[in-house]
Amino acid sequence: MSKRKSSKNYSKNAGQKPDWQPIRATRMWRVDQVFLSHSGTRIKVVMSLVNDRSGLRNETIIAPTSDPKEAVRLAARFLGGKGDVSRQFGLRIRWARQQAQSEQDGLVRDHELEGIFLEGLEESIEAIRDQMR
Repeated sequence: MSKRKSSKNYSKNAGQKPDWQPIRATRMWRVDQVFLSHSGTRIKVVMSLVNDRSGLRNETIIAPTSDPKEAVRLAARFLGGKGDVSRQFGLRIRWARQQAQSEQDGLVRDHELEGIFLEGLEESIEAIRDQMR
């Protein structure tokens, strides 16, 4: 007869508590920066997101419009509709480097577009919360 091995924990970290991490679906991302660039007659919006564990993620959308305000609003609604983005204050919206007329233009924030983005994101987040209730 063969002997049965006892069920001991042979893992490397036996006896230690594992670091708790939320599953990926519950991690909240926040928008750090948004870059705009022209793509023909459309506007390409690249959103740079970070999470609580210093993870980075980029979301890109090509808005079917040449109006920057509409493009930013559409991108905010798209991102908010995913449901894993938290409210963001202090985000920066800039034109991509190739769209800037000078190096200084690349550093200039567009505060009006930032407000439009935050409004669109807030509307989407509230709509998702209302559906969940």
